Amino acid sequence: MSPPLIALLLLLTLGVMVLGVRELEAGAAQNRAITLRTALDDVEARAARLDVRTDIVLRRTRLGLYLEQRLATAGVPMLTSTALAILLGAGLGLSVTINSLLSQILTPLGFGVAVLLANIYLERRQGERKEMFVGQLPQLARVLSNAASAGLALRSAIGLAADDLAEPARTELRRVADALAVGQSLEDALRDLEHRLPAREVTVLVSTLVISARAGGSLVEALRNIASTLEARKEVRREVRTVLSQSVYTGYLVVALGIGILLVLNSVQPGLLDTMLSRPLGQVALVVASGLFTVGLLLIKRATRIDV
Repeated sequence: MSPPLIALLLLLTLGVMVLGVRELEAGAAQNRAITLRTALDDVEARAARLDVRTDIVLRRTRLGLYLEQRLATAGVPMLTSTALAILLGAGLGLSVTINSLLSQILTPLGFGVAVLLANIYLERRQGERKEMFVGQLPQLARVLSNAASAGLALRSAIGLAADDLAEPARTELRRVADALAVGQSLEDALRDLEHRLPAREVTVLVSTLVISARAGGSLVEALRNIASTLEARKEVRREVRTVLSQSVYTGYLVVALGIGILLVLNSVQPGLLDTMLSRPLGQVALVVASGLFTVGLLLIKRATRIDV
């Protein structure tokens, strides 16, 4: 690949990344700021934008719907079309980098690496958001308990909790309140919350609220018991995560060392990877090594999973 073409592709990738960062910052600012225009003017202005129209068309496809759900569960304020453009730009940039530093045979792996990194990023954001919400559950249970003891209905208590709590509980409870406002049943709205934030603590709270709405009972006492139990579970999870953190990062370091050694060998003896991948034995060795690294990471992830 010629140097001018590489420079052009890198500039294109940089432009796409800058566009994505600007979109991310705009989404975050929109969540924090209070708009001065009316809601109708804001909707009309956004609908007229090219990226919004592209996003509407993309969300009609299965891929667009999947990306939208992943971005929503991860709490990333970004359009689906922008996320897809960033993913393609990152794949193009990684392909050019791999072609320049490693081997032309490995160039298609750039898009695979981009998808893998994007999936890791979204899973990490989703996990952090879930942990933050789980940490807010004791406070949420107390707010709902106080509202129920004051005589408020559960639907009104959820709206009150959405106004009192911080992110991400505010956004998630606001979604539940909005779903209830348009006629969705309480059970379906709470099950959607459980689907967006899959955790045992969320399941316990949702089940308690659903059973109370169906059969009645002492909701105030149940929520107070849940609040104390969730506080204890939060402390246990924090201690377990601290103990396991060394093992998790050691596994990631081993994988990084393997990739680093490969880069060093190719830089010391240029063309080493091309020579190795041009022979069947080298191809088999690379596939086996990649498989072993992947299996090792999966085993570490499974062994360090917190189920308390």
